[in-house]
Amino acid sequence: MPIVSATEFTSATVDYLIVGGGSAGLALAARLTEDSDVVVGVVEAGDYHGHTHEVDIPGMTGQTIANPKYDWTFFSTPQTRANNRVVLQPRGKGLGGSSLINFLGLLRPSKDEFDALEEFGNEGWNWESLLKYMKKSEKTHASGLSENDAKKYGALPENDLHGTDGPILKSFPSFWTELHGVLFDTAEALGVPRNLEPVDGNTVGTSTCFASIDPRTATRSHAATGYFEPNHARKNLLVLPNAQVLRVVIESDGNNFKRASGVEFVVGGVTMKTKNVKRDVILSAGSFQTPQLLELSGIGNPDILKKFGIETAVNLPSVGENLQDHVYIPVIIEVDQKYETLDVVFEPAGLQAQQELYKEQKGFMSSVAAPAYLFLAAQHIGTESDVNTWQAKADASTTKDIAANVLPDLAKGLQKQYDLQKRWFLDPNHAQAEILDFIGFQPFFGPKPVPGKRYQSLIASLMHPLSRGTVHLASSNPLDAPAINPNYFANDVDLDLMVRILDFTLKICDTKPFSTAVQGFVLPPSDVMESLQSTRNREEVLREYVRQWCGPVYHPVGTAAMMPRDEGGVVDGSLKVYGTTNLRVVDISVLPLEISSHTQSAAYAIGEKAADILKGERL
Repeated sequence: MPIVSATEFTSATVDYLIVGGGSAGLALAARLTEDSDVVVGVVEAGDYHGHTHEVDIPGMTGQTIANPKYDWTFFSTPQTRANNRVVLQPRGKGLGGSSLINFLGLLRPSKDEFDALEEFGNEGWNWESLLKYMKKSEKTHASGLSENDAKKYGALPENDLHGTDGPILKSFPSFWTELHGVLFDTAEALGVPRNLEPVDGNTVGTSTCFASIDPRTATRSHAATGYFEPNHARKNLLVLPNAQVLRVVIESDGNNFKRASGVEFVVGGVTMKTKNVKRDVILSAGSFQTPQLLELSGIGNPDILKKFGIETAVNLPSVGENLQDHVYIPVIIEVDQKYETLDVVFEPAGLQAQQELYKEQKGFMSSVAAPAYLFLAAQHIGTESDVNTWQAKADASTTKDIAANVLPDLAKGLQKQYDLQKRWFLDPNHAQAEILDFIGFQPFFGPKPVPGKRYQSLIASLMHPLSRGTVHLASSNPLDAPAINPNYFANDVDLDLMVRILDFTLKICDTKPFSTAVQGFVLPPSDVMESLQSTRNREEVLREYVRQWCGPVYHPVGTAAMMPRDEGGVVDGSLKVYGTTNLRVVDISVLPLEISSHTQSAAYAIGEKAADILKGERL
């Protein structure tokens, strides 16, 4: 095993030191250590969890959320435009990072979104390049469906778009429920077509997603199983778990740049320091903790650093700005008991039966609980007049947001971001909303299912919020959580769109053939549903429900954006932090704009591409 003691770790000389053993970090470590002459150290604050039911069994997805063994269990600051609520912000903790606790989807963004990275001045960061790395990370298993069934379920992949020998295994569901096809038929009746191959750069339509599941064992495939465990015997890969990094040690290089010489970390209550890093220190701590570590190391906005008694090493006020995440609102319905749903596991007899089936890699426990996706353009959720009204309001509000920004560099970059978002908004082939279908009762918090009943949960999300949040230090204590402010609905257009996405989701529930399965609503609750029937002010009722029940989809990006420094960037196209010679960021915090997809595939691709960037610099 490359898992070493703290003493062994600090005494070793490494070429690269990676802070964070998550999706991108472990991908990077595995690829760099393919060269036996390159020594890589990985410091991870969480444990190596090995194999546990909570992580491994697909049917238990969600059980790790808010479990401090696997989840950092961060919370937002009070959200003033969401009824002053403090909202959970999960992040994976342990070797594997958030790939341990995510909901298994292996989706890809649109071609335009990855091509936009080059528009921010990052040469070589585009769809073609990142498609190569997404494929490199994965090994695809066929569905076994007939062509007719594959078309019914929106699952007819083109083989040349999918990886065949990568470390992350992906597969389609091991079973297909009747309501899956019924939902797609209903969406089609509402003008949303099936998309048989949603990972070709066009995500709009209904489709079945691949999931990061090994179908041979019916277990989760994640960064630790794919990138760490197969390489555990490499002598040039040193991994130190249960060690939380406190700061990067920054020194002057004598030429107005700063050099990262190592990190300071705490393990077992003892503070230690690495000293022997020959090449680069790489932050792969995610969109919340990467900016926190940069600030703790003296890299950030001097005004913020001064408040916490930290001397400025690099004046980089864009650190921790530009936070974006998808925002969701839940709709949970009771369905006719004739339909199969995951709710059987809440009943003793049903649970026992499913456990027996799982021994044969069958049943609900063996498969992804959320296989059906609807990606909607603005034109699906609104009329042409609606779209024009939203666009005009967005033009006015974003101009105001930019003018209000006290940092000129950030304002310049924000203008470029908004220009792209407005272009995508008018494109009928670009997704602005997602509806994710859980085959069962899937509230993260709140009401509980009634044993014996059957449910379906529709999670409706906004893909491209105009609001921008922040992540900054909450205290000078490195062990304290950062202050995470998603800033929900700071731009009112986001709330307008969330209301319309929610309304479209309710319309699905009221449209045949799906409506014939609906027996009633759990969420929105009865008082809200009654108000919708009795009041003329439908929009305000929906707005209040959104404010009270919204939450993140756990895809935060943007806080160490890969953009020009004078446009609010933190890293350049080689992922190097501005003002430093050898400090890099390799995680999804470098994405300047939120993508209309889940972020797991993007994280692996960033790690894979970063490895080739670093290998190229060694030549």
